[in-house]
Amino acid sequence: MQDGGRIELAGAMARLGALFAAYLLFTVAQRWLARSHVLRSISLQLNLLTLMLLVLVFMKPVLLQMNPGVADAILAAAAFLGVATGLKLVDVLLFDLLAQWRKKPQVPLVIRDIGRWAVAAIALVLIVRGFFPGVNLNVLAVSSLVVGYIVGNATQDTLGNLISGLALNTERPFQIGDWVTVGGHTGTVVDTTWRATRLRTKADDYIVIPNSSIAKEAIVNFSRPTRNHGCYLPIGVSYDTPPNKARQVILGVLAECPDVCAEPAPSVYLTGYGDFSINFTIKFFISDFARQDPVQSGVMDRLWYAFKREGISIPFPVQDCRERDAVADAQLERSAVRDSIRKLLAGVDLFQSLSPAEMERLVEGEALQIFAAGEKLCRQGEAGESFYIIRGGRVAVQVAGADGKPVTVAHLGPGAFFGEMSLLTGESRSGTVVAETDVEVVCVSKADFSGVLQANADLAGKLAVVLEKRLTERGQKLAALAPAGAAPEAHSALAARIRRFFGIG
Repeated sequence: MQDGGRIELAGAMARLGALFAAYLLFTVAQRWLARSHVLRSISLQLNLLTLMLLVLVFMKPVLLQMNPGVADAILAAAAFLGVATGLKLVDVLLFDLLAQWRKKPQVPLVIRDIGRWAVAAIALVLIVRGFFPGVNLNVLAVSSLVVGYIVGNATQDTLGNLISGLALNTERPFQIGDWVTVGGHTGTVVDTTWRATRLRTKADDYIVIPNSSIAKEAIVNFSRPTRNHGCYLPIGVSYDTPPNKARQVILGVLAECPDVCAEPAPSVYLTGYGDFSINFTIKFFISDFARQDPVQSGVMDRLWYAFKREGISIPFPVQDCRERDAVADAQLERSAVRDSIRKLLAGVDLFQSLSPAEMERLVEGEALQIFAAGEKLCRQGEAGESFYIIRGGRVAVQVAGADGKPVTVAHLGPGAFFGEMSLLTGESRSGTVVAETDVEVVCVSKADFSGVLQANADLAGKLAVVLEKRLTERGQKLAALAPAGAAPEAHSALAARIRRFFGIG
C-alpha cells in the first residue's frame, strides 16, 4: 500500500510539473502575442481559460480520484470562461476596431459592460443547469437577492454613479469625442464607464468626474448641434477712426483667415464708447473647437498688421511722466521715414528720370505699410494701380500653373519692387505676391503718381522707355517657361497707354 501511494503521489507530482511547464510556455507565448491590441484586451480571460483547460488535461485523473464533482466544476468554469472570452473578443472587434474603421462614435463602456454582463449571466444559468441539474436555482435567486440587498446598502454611491451613467447614455447629452464643459471643466469626452466619465483637456490631462455629479451639473456641448463654434473677440480702436472703416478692415482680415468659416458669415458689432476707445465685438465661427486658441491668436495677429497699415491705433491708458516735445518727436520720426522712402524710390530705375522737385513731391505723399507673413499683397488677375518697393522682409511671387495650382517663380527681398505695369497702365496683376515674413513696403498708387505726371507731360515717354527695357529683360528670363509669349510693346505704344490711363492729353 505504501509503495502504491508513493507511485500515485509521484504520478500526481509529474502531472503537476507538466501542468506548470505547459502554463509557463503559454505565458511566454502570450507575451509575444500581446503585441496585438485584440489579444491584449482578452489576456485575463484567456489566461484563466487556458489554466482551467490545462488542469483538465493534466490533472483530470487525479481530480476524479478525489471527487468526480470537482472535475465537473472545473469543466463548467472553463465553459463559462470560454463564453466570457468570446463575449470580450466580440466586444473589442465590434465596438473598438469596427467603430474606428467606420469612423463612428464609440459606444460608451457602461453600455457595453452591462450588455456583456447580462449575456454572461444568462450563460452562467444555462451552464449551471446543464452541468448540475440537481441544483435548486430558486434558492440561488433568493440568496442573490439577500446578497444584493446587503451590497446595495454598502455601495449606494457606486450604484448612484451606475444609474446616472445609464441615464446619461439614454439621454445622450454628449458622445465620445465631443468637447464639453461640465462642472467648470472643459475637455473632450474619452469614455463613460459604469462609475465615471473621463475628459481630456487641452493640456492633455485627464479629469475623472463621477456620473452622479455630472447628472446634477449643467452640461455645455461645443460639438452639438454642429461642429461649428462661435468665437467672440473684443477690440477697441481710437476715436479718430470712423466705425465703418474699422468694421471694413476687420471683416477684410476675417475673410483672409483660412480657419474662419465663411458660413455663418463673420460680423462686427459696435458695443460701446469707452474712456479711451470705440469698442467692438467680433463674432466669427470655426469648425473645430480644439483649435479655438490658435485661430483666435492668428486673427489678432492679422488685425494688428492690418490696423498698422490703415493707420488705425489700438488705444490704451498711458501715464507718461517724461518731459518731451511731442511735435518735435513726430517731426523727427516723419523725417526719418521720408529719408528711407526717398532712398528706396531713388534705387528704382523707373523713377530716376524724375527731377529732385518731382521726387520730393512723390515722397511727400508716400507712407510705409506692413504686411504679416502669409498675407497677399496682390493677386493674379485682379485689377491694380499701385507699385510696391520692399523695405524689409521677403515675398514670394506665384503664378497659376497649368493645373491651376500656384507655382513660385521668384523670391524678392529688400530693395526689390513689383507692380510697375499696374501703376502706369492699370494692367491686371500678372502674379500673386505672398509675404513669406513680415514685410514692410512703400506703396506708390496712381493717385500719388498722377500729380507728378500731370505736371510733366514729357515724363510719360521717359517712363515708357524704361518700362520697355524692363519688359524686354523679363521676357528673356521667362522665355524658357513661355517660349511662345508675346513680344513687349514698343515704348511709343506704352507711352500712349500711360497717358490714356492718367488722362493726359
